[in-house]
Amino acid sequence: MLSDVFYLVKIVIATLFLIYACKLDLRERRVPNRLWKWMLAIFIPLDVVEYFLFGYDLVFALVQFAIMFAFSYFLYIIGAYGGADAKAFIVLAIAFPVYPEIWILPLVNKGFGIFSFSTLSNSVIFSPVILLYMFVRNILKEGLKAIRGNFFYYFIGYRVDAANIPRFHNLLEYVDENGRLARLRRGVEPDDKMLQRLKKARENGKLEKIWVTPGLPFLVFVTIGFFVSVVLGDMLFEIISRLL
Repeated sequence: MLSDVFYLVKIVIATLFLIYACKLDLRERRVPNRLWKWMLAIFIPLDVVEYFLFGYDLVFALVQFAIMFAFSYFLYIIGAYGGADAKAFIVLAIAFPVYPEIWILPLVNKGFGIFSFSTLSNSVIFSPVILLYMFVRNILKEGLKAIRGNFFYYFIGYRVDAANIPRFHNLLEYVDENGRLARLRRGVEPDDKMLQRLKKARENGKLEKIWVTPGLPFLVFVTIGFFVSVVLGDMLFEIISRLL
């Protein structure tokens, strides 16, 4: 059907924008406003075409946008995520005034019918997937022998060269003022003194690698939530429905 092809095109375009936004966020921790402006410049005309081709409830479209704008902005104000994440959800609310349906997708449900909200809820639900990825990665790289004493770290980080800490990574281990190795349950952003002490300890042969945890941007999970919403639907809605 023509509608299937049309929604597929919209999803592909949105996917390209989200993946590019993730790339910028991972590299610079900043997504310029022009990316969202370009996304709007493409999707607003598509929304107009969609309305005249297939028709949809304009009142519902406006209400769901108002809800997502207010909710996304509120979460940003309280510090739940960054500005780029809020803009992503707001733009998605404009890009998809109705829940996109392609052939048999979504497989499970359409949630409350608000695609942007489904993306948000799925983003939160599936963010722990990174813990499983880290664990498998460390099992393959560090082996089972090193898991003793590092079980928690296997889920939240990985080891890197103590003299070469990657950008946007927080320390789970560091050398204190007395030259002792300190271990943390929660990552701390390294300052120049910490990095210097680590480099000196590495040069003196006191340690080779330390545990760090990456500061992954939430846009990565937004993109995952977007795909889940397209293919499966709203998983939070499904969980609530089954519990009730």
